[in-house]
Amino acid sequence: MKDVFNMDETGLFYRLQADHSLATKQLEGRKQDKERLTVVICCNEDGSEKIPLWIIGKYAKPRCFKNVNMNSLNCQYRANKKAWMTSVLFYEYVRSFDQMMHGRRVLLVVDNCPAHPRNIERLRNVELFFLPPNMTSKIQHCDVGIIRAFKMHYRRRFYRKILEGYEVGQSDPGKINVIDAINLAIPAWTIDVRKETIANCFRHRKIRSASDVARNLDESTYDEETQDLETMINQCGYRNKMDIDNLMNYPGENEACSEVQSLKDIVGTIIENNAEDDSEDDTVSLEPVTRKEALMASNTLHNFMIQYKNTTPELLDAIRKVRDELQIDLNFKGKQTTIESYFNRV
Repeated sequence: MKDVFNMDETGLFYRLQADHSLATKQLEGRKQDKERLTVVICCNEDGSEKIPLWIIGKYAKPRCFKNVNMNSLNCQYRANKKAWMTSVLFYEYVRSFDQMMHGRRVLLVVDNCPAHPRNIERLRNVELFFLPPNMTSKIQHCDVGIIRAFKMHYRRRFYRKILEGYEVGQSDPGKINVIDAINLAIPAWTIDVRKETIANCFRHRKIRSASDVARNLDESTYDEETQDLETMINQCGYRNKMDIDNLMNYPGENEACSEVQSLKDIVGTIIENNAEDDSEDDTVSLEPVTRKEALMASNTLHNFMIQYKNTTPELLDAIRKVRDELQIDLNFKGKQTTIESYFNRV
């Protein structure tokens, strides 16, 4: 049904490498908190609507966000000291979801965790349904198969990025920052997780194991995606490689991704969100790119794509739209400069 939505949170070790020794060293002690995000996933029962991700990090203003137009990203970013879903964030999420529905009556199914308060009043479009505590693991569809599909696609994109980094001579391409992780997570959800996968998750309510659900959704697609991920991991040359099931269900990744906030915690979060996060260790911010540089790059990409054997008309149209936007913007700015220069001479 199009009007029944399911929402759930999952932890994500966004730098997790498929090597037992590297992962243990990478995530020991305090680093585990720094390299973990909480991702909020929501979709409707037939898979026709995937709500933009909410991503919760530890830092409100990571240095890597500098020069980034966050409004252009198809997600919402929030932060608190544990990178968890909180009762305050859940309240904000449900309010935002309610506004998105624009007069359409829908049901939002959520689990019964302490960070999901029931007393959200004056919702115009949304009715909340809280799963009984003993039933959550059995019928929480996001928890069962959809989150696994999302993580599979995220990690495929992550290892593809690592291999591309090695190709261009990067020394540690796996050391991505939060904005890199967001830019991997968004297409993993909006592009890669298929409508059919979501719809099938809702049909397989009696299956208990997440890995069994994933295999039952679409055997050929599951095998192809798993093989693709395994191939990329093998190319990374890890000495102590972990298997896919361990990578997809890494210990601690999904533990305690939500909590109830006290008044003291809420005040602390507000103070943190108004402060610059100098302690965040995600290296550098994005280098500013000029309009001329962007236009030249779009021309280069266009010239490559018209020679590339797998190019489709839709891809070329998308590139041309980007190029047109840059040309219009550049011409407009240029005209402004000319007019200003004219008046300065008078």
